[in-house]
Amino acid sequence: MIRRPYSVLSLLLLLLLSGGCQGQFASRGQPPQPRPAFSTTAPIWQHLEQRRLAYRNLKGLAQVRLRLSTGRGVLDNTVVVLDRFERIRLEGFGPFGQLVFLLVSADQRFALYLPYERHMITGPASPQQFVRFFGLAVAPEILPYLLVGDVPFAAWPEAAALTYIPDQGLYFWQGTVPPQSGSYRVWVDAERLLPVRLERLDAANHVELEVTYENFSALGGFVLPYRITLRQPATAQQVVWAYDEVQLNVGVAAELFRIRVPPGTERVELP
Repeated sequence: MIRRPYSVLSLLLLLLLSGGCQGQFASRGQPPQPRPAFSTTAPIWQHLEQRRLAYRNLKGLAQVRLRLSTGRGVLDNTVVVLDRFERIRLEGFGPFGQLVFLLVSADQRFALYLPYERHMITGPASPQQFVRFFGLAVAPEILPYLLVGDVPFAAWPEAAALTYIPDQGLYFWQGTVPPQSGSYRVWVDAERLLPVRLERLDAANHVELEVTYENFSALGGFVLPYRITLRQPATAQQVVWAYDEVQLNVGVAAELFRIRVPPGTERVELP
């Protein structure tokens, strides 16, 4: 059984990976320019697919602001490495540069190393395991999409009716993404055809997760939101992820997604 000392770090990771706040892509005070609306989502899915083809990996340094009902916190240095949408490595550092946690999710498995507890927890990278330890509404397979400003769809839904909101300069779509349960609402900036907000809804049509993308900047031919806000309405937990430094498509070694721990580390394997 995992002992109670994990609660502090679990809380930190919980906040790191769940929450959200409101935002808007269009500049305030500048009315959006009217434009003809697309009638279906097909052009948007095609544009996002082309964006994915321009992306291979990401290395970044971010500041993470956390909010929970019990308090607030800041991680000034959080390192993230993403290899496409399949593998992710997160390292959280304390105020004096000390490693607080190391989390890797790859090849349908995850590993969490807690240096101060001298424990490493491993198991299937399933939503159930992440909810069990961190109370997350974010499944491990969708997190890499969110951290590059994408929609968390491994396969594109069928083209469907699209609504244009002229006073906001946004397109809006709601639909399902099989085989995922529940549904999504997505707001897309009409000029750049990039998502600026999305919501994931459960089977009862309740919002489980809100995501807002802001502060877009071009890196080569790839446009990335430098501020990503996630919010979990049921618990009011929130994280604001703000990139400080980002490198795209510079090469990622497979070794980064394997954790080597010092002798004496207790290993816990989950079913």
